[in-house]
Amino acid sequence: MNLSRRTFLRTSLVGASGLMAPGGVDRALAAMARGARLRAPGFGPLVADPAGLLDLPAGFQYRMYSPGTEAEDAGGDSRFISQLSDGSATPARHDGMAAFPGPDGGTILVRNHEMNLGGEPGVDPGRARPYDPATTGGTTTLWVDRERNLVRSLASLSGTLRNCAGGATPWGSWLSAEEDVAMPGTRDEVNADRTPQVKQRHGYIFEVDSRSEGLVDPVPLKAMGRFRHEAVAVDPVTGFAYLTEDRDDGLLYRFRPDVLERGTAPSALRVGDYASGGVLEALRVKSRPHLVTGNHGRRAEIALGESLEVDWVRIEGVDPDMDMSRGTDDERAAPSSTRAQGFANGAARFARTEGITYSDGSMYFCCTNGGPRELGQVFRIRLREQRLSLVVEPGDHALLDGPDNLCVAPFGDLVICEDNLSKRENFVVGVTTQGRCYRIARNAHPAKREFAGACFSPDGSTLFVNVQRPGMTFAIWGPWSLRKS
Repeated sequence: MNLSRRTFLRTSLVGASGLMAPGGVDRALAAMARGARLRAPGFGPLVADPAGLLDLPAGFQYRMYSPGTEAEDAGGDSRFISQLSDGSATPARHDGMAAFPGPDGGTILVRNHEMNLGGEPGVDPGRARPYDPATTGGTTTLWVDRERNLVRSLASLSGTLRNCAGGATPWGSWLSAEEDVAMPGTRDEVNADRTPQVKQRHGYIFEVDSRSEGLVDPVPLKAMGRFRHEAVAVDPVTGFAYLTEDRDDGLLYRFRPDVLERGTAPSALRVGDYASGGVLEALRVKSRPHLVTGNHGRRAEIALGESLEVDWVRIEGVDPDMDMSRGTDDERAAPSSTRAQGFANGAARFARTEGITYSDGSMYFCCTNGGPRELGQVFRIRLREQRLSLVVEPGDHALLDGPDNLCVAPFGDLVICEDNLSKRENFVVGVTTQGRCYRIARNAHPAKREFAGACFSPDGSTLFVNVQRPGMTFAIWGPWSLRKS
């Protein structure tokens, strides 16, 4: 992918990782925007892993657990096959993830599995509590003790489709997002969503309580829209959720839950409150309705650093019967889709909105294909001032190549997962507040697939991260104190 597919996935709002110091994100992004090529010493050079899994700097260690992989990725290697605590096979395609406080100083991880139609091994093979018995995606939950031992692993959301990213909430839940809008029906020459392979409509967000000790009730949060979801971030001050859409003509959405209108304070929001409904809106630049922000033409539609006042237009049809219609050569947005509705009402269009995170009163979100060279963009919304600005539009990848998921380290640096499919080389990269880059880890497995789901334990001692294929979850620890951002 180009710049930052699912970048800025989330900042934990329940203590799983520290927020960057005020202004730190801005300084790092500004340096990246200038094409900074400087390298920070970080933790030193990476040392080759004798096991051929994960190269780390000297003094760092890792533990790999709860692997799961599809047959074509396993290659007969038993290291990538395991079982959950109930004896079922660990699902494949580890992706987005968040860390939450666990019992006795431990950590609870809620982990997505981006399973396509027909993918195996999937979540909940016995179909005990699926949303759709025909699909195998969902989430698993891992309980890790303070010594970083895996204590328990269990399925927690079943029967969803392509659970890619999502976001943590301040009340201790994971919002798992479907990146697919399949719906039941025979192939249709107009409606591209329809397929006989599913039994339920897809394209929703589902909430998973990190404290659940079994499968949660798979309730689609329909008021948050049916579209190709990517990531979610919650403003802890207002309780509003901000959502991204992985489409070339995607929008940036805001969800205002109804419970706030009924007098619930944002700090009192709990699991299930979003399911009671709300208002879905799309961002609009007040002075320039229908703004196309991708800057793909010769003339930039929005300049780097330009600050624009925004408001929000309501999406009336949040659960459309058709998201994609078939064109002569390819699929395209249906008039009933949420993004077509929003754009018709003046909403701004973005080039694949993906990762998003909250930090210090702002939302940062990434557009994978934005910019004149399609190397990506990062935008900022100052939430209290309601102003949008383009803060990164690089001319090259500098020391980052295909950034993906991101978190903020307790020591203040950004920690970015690379998804570089072109060179087949993927790193976990640190970025200081001065925009200097350094490498934390290298995927040493021959498949060299993407990193995903980076997040820190609540006490800041452990970085957890996934490799999607073959599916592996790593705990990484060492002398983090050497980095003082």
